[in-house]
Amino acid sequence: MHALITASTEGIGKGIAKALAKQSFSLVITSRSENKIQQTLQELRKINPAIWGTTSDLTKPESLEKLVNFTLEKLGKIDLLVLNTGNPPREPITFEETTDEDWEYAVKLYLLSAIKLTKLVLPHMIKQKFGRIIYLSSWTVKEPQSIFVLADVARAPLLQLTKILTKDYSKYGITFNTILLGSFNTEGAKKGIKRLSEKRQKTFEQVWKEEVLDRIPIGRIGDPEKDIGNLVLFLYNSDYLTGSYILLDGGNTNAL
Repeated sequence: MHALITASTEGIGKGIAKALAKQSFSLVITSRSENKIQQTLQELRKINPAIWGTTSDLTKPESLEKLVNFTLEKLGKIDLLVLNTGNPPREPITFEETTDEDWEYAVKLYLLSAIKLTKLVLPHMIKQKFGRIIYLSSWTVKEPQSIFVLADVARAPLLQLTKILTKDYSKYGITFNTILLGSFNTEGAKKGIKRLSEKRQKTFEQVWKEEVLDRIPIGRIGDPEKDIGNLVLFLYNSDYLTGSYILLDGGNTNAL
């Protein structure tokens, strides 16, 4: 079991890496920060020594090519690709506040990175007649939010990509799914709420309650390792669940 998890030295990606490490996966983790990679490797290798890391920038195709080559060199194969990303630096942001540069960055980060990485790993999965590709997205793709216009518009095509790839490549034993995430206890989520609270001239606690806690019927935010990690493991072990999006949001969205 060999997995590549992008943006995986903190938050959601790190939680998934922990869950897989505990199940004896060989892993490659990534970040733009070498320091974060070394810190995370030190922590995860206490669970499982078969973990490697390398710096990578999801917005640069040449960086993704190096990443896949590094992964194949260290792991020998890629059975599972989990595409996790950070957030555009200026979100939360409304449409009128965006620039052309914001849109270019968002499309590179969310959509073009998924296309490029899929193109790079797919030939290897076809050859071995096995593969799992999981794209991480958001519940707001189904129920768009004005303040997440960059992410919602740039990530929405992943649902179409998932369907098309499933039709074309299932015959090779490869599954494709997209997880639509709700709110999780991560530093990235907190940074976004902090920026939003400053815009609204409210306290962080007020906005966290209004925009996060009050929206979730089950009354708690998600845990990356327990909630997402276990779902990723389930999808890895299933050859029948494919071409789907799975809402993992504690009942947050009103969308069908």
